[in-house]
Amino acid sequence: ASAAALGWVVARRCRRAMARHTRLAQWAVTLPEAKPVTLPGDLEFASSLKRRQKELELQSSGKKFLVCTQNGFLNVHADPEDPFDTENGVGRLYEGEIVTGIEERGDWLYHDGGGWSVRFYGGFEWLRPFKDGQ
Repeated sequence: ASAAALGWVVARRCRRAMARHTRLAQWAVTLPEAKPVTLPGDLEFASSLKRRQKELELQSSGKKFLVCTQNGFLNVHADPEDPFDTENGVGRLYEGEIVTGIEERGDWLYHDGGGWSVRFYGGFEWLRPFKDGQ
């Protein structure tokens, strides 16, 4: 192969590569400049979590709840997990009893009846807010 023919092949390959690069560059998406995010320090974050925990505790703290059942009793659990788990059962509440809420976690209420009971399950409200004089 002559030097001229070799130069022509190299030039042709370079033109093809440049054309491919140009097509790719046209398809490339330009991402907007990301704004810097300022994260709270550990102490500020911990303080914020503690404040929120207290707010949540106060939502149910001191509120009274009327026990309503479909089968005469409501289980009291050591942990708020499965309402049908008898392994962590620590007691029972009976229809018409009134308990005072201490903390709410999801559909569960920690109360002065000795542990956690489910408030809502299967479309039924097991512990209903109760006002004195009702």
